[in-house]
Amino acid sequence: MAQRVILAVEDMHRLASQPATDDAALAAAVARLSDLYTVDRQALAREQASREHLDAKCGYFLASDAPKVVLALEEAAARSPLFARLATLEHVRVVDLGAGVGATSCGFLAWLAARRAARGATTTPRVELIAVELGEPAARAFEQAARAAAAAAGIEVHVTVEARDFRGFRLPAADAILCQTALNELLPQDRADPVHRPDTVDMVARWAAHAPLVVIEPALKSTTRALMALRDALVASGVAHVVAPCLHQKPCPMRAKPDDWCHEARRIEPTPRVAAIDRIVGRRDGRALFAFLATAPGSADVTPSTGAPIPPTAIRIVTDPLGSRGKTERVVCRADGELRLMRLLDRESRPGNETFVSAERGLAATVNPMPANDRIGPEATVDRLPPCPDRA
Repeated sequence: MAQRVILAVEDMHRLASQPATDDAALAAAVARLSDLYTVDRQALAREQASREHLDAKCGYFLASDAPKVVLALEEAAARSPLFARLATLEHVRVVDLGAGVGATSCGFLAWLAARRAARGATTTPRVELIAVELGEPAARAFEQAARAAAAAAGIEVHVTVEARDFRGFRLPAADAILCQTALNELLPQDRADPVHRPDTVDMVARWAAHAPLVVIEPALKSTTRALMALRDALVASGVAHVVAPCLHQKPCPMRAKPDDWCHEARRIEPTPRVAAIDRIVGRRDGRALFAFLATAPGSADVTPSTGAPIPPTAIRIVTDPLGSRGKTERVVCRADGELRLMRLLDRESRPGNETFVSAERGLAATVNPMPANDRIGPEATVDRLPPCPDRA
């Protein structure tokens, strides 16, 4: 269902684009826009509003970024009834900050449709989308994309677009707040390891205290480490607690080393045009790369919204297999806030612990028994961490 919704948005843009942009020209614009976000950020504000980059956003990034929202929301819903309940409401109000051309809201609608279909829901929900986007051309594209996604999802949608800077925006009552690849544009550029300015931290703290929040950022060292620092500030302030990806509320252990950063690398099924552009650009390996943070209002100590307690044997696998000879080694972030290098010898691999080898990066799992020496033995079991009970 989610893929069908995203395909419908891609088809809508392709048919509505006049004159049509050929794949080679689109690939060149995608490559340039990617460079602006990674190696030439000083030119980002000057160039990203060009016609070519708007085409890249609508013709490629709209369909390639929407699945990231689906993945983040599904993980948040597995950990928190506050997120899971979004799929049970008949009227949902979502605020999309820095909404761009609609990838985030389209991702939300795709997730909502898939989640409701899995639950066997038969009614038609009404989603109120409040989008805040400074660029007027992007704001116009947002409404087209959101309506196409809603039609494909079988969802009634009411769209309000405010063409303005999201800084200083007065939040209305909301069931969820989403912000994708927008905060990174506020980062200072004069530091090798930048952190968000205090006013940005205060702004996000207001969002996090207001409603369940999902922030998605590019999987770059600078933007991800800034998000990790922001996460620690939100938890320390007590205005919110982490729902995902973390399994604990302690300071992020990756921040201790300046070359570490925690991001996702998830297999997705690309749409036909995204796959075609990826082949031309040659920079993707079939995985969606992103960093995200999902929070719920209030401290975890006083807010019973995290669902079932996280067991002490829980881990989150935060690297791919490291390719060590004769064994599989992976860095894991444990439920106690410790970052550890765990290993499984090839000769001790069994069906019960094979998940440690084959699991996708980012999987939350349990290891029973938890080894004191970080070596998973042949008797150990490694199982996917079950989702919290659905209380709807």
